[in-house]
Amino acid sequence: MKRWTDLVLIASAACVALAAWLVPHAPQDLLSGLLFSLVVLTVFSRRSQLIHMLESLNAAHKEQLESERRYRALFDAASDVILVYRFDGAGGRGQIVEVNEAACLALGYSRAQLLSMTAEDVLAPEAREISSDRERMPVEVTARLVDIGGRRLCLTACHSIAAHKEMEEFLRGLSDIDELTGLLNRRGFFSRVDDMRRKARRSGRQVLVMYFDVDGLKTVNDEQGHAEGDRLLVAAADVLRATFRERDVVARLGGDEFAAMALLGSHHDERLDLQAIERRLDEAIAAKRKEIGDAFLLSVSSGAMVANHEQLRAIDDLLAHAD
Repeated sequence: MKRWTDLVLIASAACVALAAWLVPHAPQDLLSGLLFSLVVLTVFSRRSQLIHMLESLNAAHKEQLESERRYRALFDAASDVILVYRFDGAGGRGQIVEVNEAACLALGYSRAQLLSMTAEDVLAPEAREISSDRERMPVEVTARLVDIGGRRLCLTACHSIAAHKEMEEFLRGLSDIDELTGLLNRRGFFSRVDDMRRKARRSGRQVLVMYFDVDGLKTVNDEQGHAEGDRLLVAAADVLRATFRERDVVARLGGDEFAAMALLGSHHDERLDLQAIERRLDEAIAAKRKEIGDAFLLSVSSGAMVANHEQLRAIDDLLAHAD
């Protein structure tokens, strides 16, 4: 069929050309009629092809719309925060051009708000997200360059590791805690020294370092058993816990040895701070003795040193002097 219509079209075109050449003064209506007939034959012969072409274009358009719908559904279903942004003139994080639903929920902004912001507004320098309430959240960030609509963009996916960090802190806490007393152990105590040194340096204040021995532990172990010796150690830990503040560092170094660090006040009232701690220690011992009765005699020997942040670098020497 296609071959037959092609021959008819060729013959018709040849007739029109021949008529125009042989009869130059032919009536205009005749030539117009021949040309119209040629157009009609052309359209008729190509009708199926045109229909097929239109159907193909329509199918391609529907497929594109469906593909975009699937992409959008997957994009919004992702649990990770996804941001797509362009680069600014200096090559830095520029205008956000696309976000997913998780980004809106995690950052606390609407999609319209995020699209009016730059990536720099929500990504902190240390690659942590900042939500609308300015809370920092630890994340792992992956980024890649993409070409969308002829534009060079950056797609970033931010995966929250808050739960992982919490678990790390929990496990670290377990390894830093003395199982018997619930205070820090030796490892936990020494891991807090650098933090205390930074606080002392920033505030310009001194640090009180105290060392404690529980008196008579060996006698209690030998005469009453190790279970009673453990009760004595727990009682001593309770005394130190009542003596110091939550922000102070209190630990059982091992055996009958305990230690503590406390940030003192300004220079003129350091002595007052030390006296207050000593008073609280005496009161806590008296209260614990009344609580435990005559099971054993609770007695604690202590020594103290006052140090600045530089001297805290030699914490072993300070403890030895306090002992």
